[in-house]
Amino acid sequence: MKLLFIDHECHKKTRSAEFFLEVVRRAFEIAEHYYSRYYKTGAEKAMAGCDGAVIWEFPISRRRFYFPGKVNVFVPMYDNEWASFWQWKRIAWSGMGVISFCDKVSAHARKCGVRNILDVRFFPDPAGLPQEKGDPKRVFLWERGGIGREVAEQLFPEAAGYTFVVKRGDEFIDKQTYLGRVAQCGIVVAPRRKEGIGMAFLEAMAMGKCVAAYDDATMNEYITDGENGILFSDRGRRPVSEEVVAHVRDKVSRSAHALRGRWLDGAAAINDFLRGQKPCCPSLLDRLKIALAYPLFLVEGALRRLAANKLG
Repeated sequence: MKLLFIDHECHKKTRSAEFFLEVVRRAFEIAEHYYSRYYKTGAEKAMAGCDGAVIWEFPISRRRFYFPGKVNVFVPMYDNEWASFWQWKRIAWSGMGVISFCDKVSAHARKCGVRNILDVRFFPDPAGLPQEKGDPKRVFLWERGGIGREVAEQLFPEAAGYTFVVKRGDEFIDKQTYLGRVAQCGIVVAPRRKEGIGMAFLEAMAMGKCVAAYDDATMNEYITDGENGILFSDRGRRPVSEEVVAHVRDKVSRSAHALRGRWLDGAAAINDFLRGQKPCCPSLLDRLKIALAYPLFLVEGALRRLAANKLG
């Protein structure tokens, strides 16, 4: 069986989906197609000779969001348009399979009628990452997604002896240099308020760091506050005690190995899930419902963008 993996070209550079491709290559012939414009993937020609598609993060287009008569598996991400109602209804009617890395996304999709879902949770291999304990008073912060220096200093004030290692959002460094900076630190502040998977904070946990993260998915689906990490919100942020940091640093490695084991179990289920998918051949009634829901999906998206612009 030959599958086409469809993803945005930014991930071709970061290789953030490579862990997934490593799994599916064990069981399938994989072709890769990368695009530069969301919802304009131009993947139709690339599908020639393929039995199905794995569509990463964004549907191939707004109107024709799956390949009729082919196996279609969608991998959504919480940090993008996961909350659409009418898009998920259309996915349910199409018969697409869904591989979800986020409980919050899965719950919403099921509420919209999607039943063909595999839930998995990625976690990197601690053995492949530096395991230096790092300075418990040194904090790593990557300014790239809404959690900045001001928030980090409320949790770990310089007056209490904390120092910061900051990676700017526009600063490019190679992976080994990045990991070297993180390794020096005992604490890592997760960079974003929501994540699709969350490679940065997961790698930090796998390195044995005390991760402080915003209390939303996917961070709060891995972190138990005060045990294997720290969760904070916008209300009443207070400095984190040294005792809590020490406790987390002591416990996180054991948690990391358990989370890695859970991923290995989930990874083993991915290829079985893909093998079990049937081509998307919705009935005439379901095709009619998909067509009628299309303008509702467009209106819904426009209203959401308008609301986001007002908040911005």
